[in-house]
Amino acid sequence: MDSRGAVVCVAILATVMLAACQNEGAPIQRPEKILSMRQVVYDKPTYATLDSLWREYNKAYPSEEAYANWMYAARYAGNPDYTDLLGKGARLYPANPTLLYLRSVLHHGKPANLEAQALLERAVELDPSYMDPWFSLVIHYMERGEKEKMDVALRTILESGIIADEVMDYSYNLLACLEKDAILVTNGDNDTYPGWILTRIVGYRPDVRLVNRSMLNTEWYPLALVEEGIPRLITSEGLDSLRAALKDAPPSPAGPFGDALIERLAQACRRAGRPLYFSATLYHTEPVKQLLAPGRDLGLATLVTQPSVSEAGQVRSVASAWLDEFRTAGLGGWELRYADDSRAGKMLVRNYGAALKSLLDRIANFAPESRPGLFRWYRDHVVPVLPASKREEFDRMWCDFTDITEISDWCRSRNLLN
Repeated sequence: MDSRGAVVCVAILATVMLAACQNEGAPIQRPEKILSMRQVVYDKPTYATLDSLWREYNKAYPSEEAYANWMYAARYAGNPDYTDLLGKGARLYPANPTLLYLRSVLHHGKPANLEAQALLERAVELDPSYMDPWFSLVIHYMERGEKEKMDVALRTILESGIIADEVMDYSYNLLACLEKDAILVTNGDNDTYPGWILTRIVGYRPDVRLVNRSMLNTEWYPLALVEEGIPRLITSEGLDSLRAALKDAPPSPAGPFGDALIERLAQACRRAGRPLYFSATLYHTEPVKQLLAPGRDLGLATLVTQPSVSEAGQVRSVASAWLDEFRTAGLGGWELRYADDSRAGKMLVRNYGAALKSLLDRIANFAPESRPGLFRWYRDHVVPVLPASKREEFDRMWCDFTDITEISDWCRSRNLLN
């Protein structure tokens, strides 16, 4: 072939390659890694998009990691084919820790489920650094009364650093506000696991007992609470009768039995003279609202049983704890300050703003000397994590205190004084 022929062949080949590239379109980008909702929380449409993106990525570049991410997204998206797809993935990748964990979650709520526990233990055997199964194992060991194993799981979670500092700090600060021998009703993972770690592993406030609202709907937890030192809220026979009575009740976001058992818990604590608190993170159903209404709002928690000290004394105690005991290292971290709003810890710590707002009038009445310190705490630790839509609302709550020059000048600089 002469040189002119070679040039023609190269030109034709280049044209064919260009056309092929144009037909293929843009390359498929690797989607973001799917993390537990303990760490990152999106809405359903976002998870549906991630479900689709990981499906396409796994189709183009099949691997067990891609499939595992796809299944995690599909689970949170509520994909109707999720169970079948997860079963297919388990057959393709039987030793993938994420898929083992997700398979165990399908058995969630079943009593004494050894199959689920075996899947979780296999997952951590394959990858001890993968933390999601450890969270579930805490519950399995609790159900079976294996306290040593439960504490090993909690210590593993603590030492891994998977729980963000601001989340650990929040639970520490919440516990600091409670009376001796208090019982605290919590809502989800991020206000429950850190509390268990602090009271059981770290040894901070070991007198406090936590009650997780969601777990009240299981067959074993309401009865197991008695072994943890919580007043007996119901007997085994009473629990069977309650379940029978409520089996046809309208669905509740608290689960079929959660609210009824919270009411029983409040009654049991009143009889025993134990202080019962509801965490500010607890979502409000009608029964919870009725218990909160006569309660004493203390910012991060509300006392719903009969107070043993005056409101003035308790507000002063909370203000003192806020200034002298609260942990703030997590709040000052760059990781939190510049995190996306989907970070679960960022959502959690915004409760500080609402807590101060609910307390501020009573602080002005009962502990006015603490206002400058609490203002600086708010300014330095809460303002940087508030969404722009909430800033003015929370900033304005300070601007009635014109007797304090530092606060008055700050409000004036933001044009918040009327």
